[in-house]
Amino acid sequence: MEESLNLGIISLLPIVVLFVLIFITKRMLLSLTAASLVGAVLIGRASFASVWLLKVQEAFMEGTIGYLILLLALFGILIALLDYSGAVFEFANWLAKYANTRRKALIITYILGWLIFVDDYLNNLAVSTAMKKLCDKHGIPRTMLGYVVNSTAAPVCILIPISTWAVFYSGLFEEFGVVRNGSGMSAYIAGIPFLFYGWISLVVCLLLVLGVLPMIGLIKKDNQLAKETGVVCSVERNLDGAEITTTNSQNAEGEVLKKNPIKFILPLLLLIGLTVLTGDVLIGCMGAIVVVGAIMVFDKRFNLGDIFDNAYKGVASMASITCVITMALTLVGINTSTGLPDFVVATLTPILNSAVLPAIVFGFCAVYSYFGGGFWDMSLLFMPIVVPLAIALNLDPLMSCAALVCAATAGSTTYVAGDAIMITSRAVDIKPFYQMLATLPYAIISYVLSVIAFVIAGFVI
Repeated sequence: MEESLNLGIISLLPIVVLFVLIFITKRMLLSLTAASLVGAVLIGRASFASVWLLKVQEAFMEGTIGYLILLLALFGILIALLDYSGAVFEFANWLAKYANTRRKALIITYILGWLIFVDDYLNNLAVSTAMKKLCDKHGIPRTMLGYVVNSTAAPVCILIPISTWAVFYSGLFEEFGVVRNGSGMSAYIAGIPFLFYGWISLVVCLLLVLGVLPMIGLIKKDNQLAKETGVVCSVERNLDGAEITTTNSQNAEGEVLKKNPIKFILPLLLLIGLTVLTGDVLIGCMGAIVVVGAIMVFDKRFNLGDIFDNAYKGVASMASITCVITMALTLVGINTSTGLPDFVVATLTPILNSAVLPAIVFGFCAVYSYFGGGFWDMSLLFMPIVVPLAIALNLDPLMSCAALVCAATAGSTTYVAGDAIMITSRAVDIKPFYQMLATLPYAIISYVLSVIAFVIAGFVI
C-alpha cells in the first residue's frame, strides 16, 4: 500500500483549486482535472504527468468506478428506452390528473422520493425521469426539482433500513463492535432516531414543497425566471446547452393524449423488487430493461434496430458524467497520497474530547465530506477514531456513529463532484454546479439545526 506524503496544510491545495475553479468557470471536468494535476505536481514534482496518469489508471482499477460505469450505462439504457417508447410521457399524462397543480406536482415528487428507498442512485434517476416533464408543464424550475429529488434520496435511504446505505453502515457498525443484541443492523435501527440530518433535511424539503419555507437563492431566481418567461432551465444551467421551457414540454397539437401508466410502473416495480430480492441494483436494472424492451417489441411500433440504437444513445448520454466521476475518484486518490486524510484526522482528534462529541463528529465530518467527497470512504476513515474515543469518554458510541452517517448524507447531497450530485444533474439535465448551488442554502439550514440537535441530545441522553 502506498504511503502518503503527509504534506500537512499544503495537502488542502488541490481542494482549494477545485472549488475556486468551479465557482469561476462553472466547468466540472476542467476543475477536477486541474485540481488533480495540482495534486500530481505536489506528489511527483517534475514527473507529475506520470503520477497523474498512474492515478487515473488506479481510479479505473478500483471496483467503484467499474460498478458506477456499468450502473450508469444500464440506467442510461433504461431511461432512453422509457423515453423513446413513450412510457414516460404516458405516465406523466396519467399522473397529470393527480398532479394538476404546481404544489401537487412537487408533493408527488416528494412522496416518490420516499417510496423509492432502496438505493439513492435509483431514487435520483427514477424520480427525475418520472417527474421532470410534468414539473416542466407547471413551471417548476429544474434546479428546484433537482433539489427535491436529491434531498429525498440519501436522507430517505438512511432512515429506512432496507437500503444500500443501511446495509453498508450496519456492516460497518458490526465491524467496529457497535451492536445491539449481537447485530450491527439492530444497532443501526436503534440509531435511526439520532439520524438528525436525514429527518431535518426531509422536513426542510417538505416545508419548501408546501410553500411554508420561502424559496432562497438560485431556486428563487430560477422560479422568477420561469414565471416571467416560461424557461424552467436556461441555456446557462442546462447540461447540454439547450433551453427548456414550459411550452416545449407540452404535447404537440393534435397529438393523441395517451394515459397508460403500466409501461412505466411495471419496469419500475420490477427494478425495485429485483433490487430488494437480490440486493443488487444492477440485476434490478437489467430486469427492467428486458421488460421495457419486450413491451416495445410487442407494441409493434418499434423495430429491434430502433430499440438498440436508442439503447446505445442512452449509454452515450452517460459518457460525460462517467468522465467526471472518474476524475473525482482520481482526485480522491491523489488527496490520499498527499496526506489530506491524515492531516484532517490529526487536526480533528485533539478537539474530539468533550461531551458534545456527536455534534463535533457531525459538524466536522460533514464539512470534510462537502469539500473532500468520498462519503462512505470518509466513514471508513473516521469510524476507527470515533468509536474508541466515545468508549474512552464513557459514551455510548451509537450516537457518534449516527452522526457519522449524517455527515456522509450531508456530503452526498452537497458535494459538487460527488456521484449523487452528478447523477441527479444528469437526470434533470442541469450542470452539477447549479445543482449544488440550489441545494446548498437548505442544506446549510439542515446542517445548523442538526448540529444543535446533536448538542442537545448529547446532554439529554
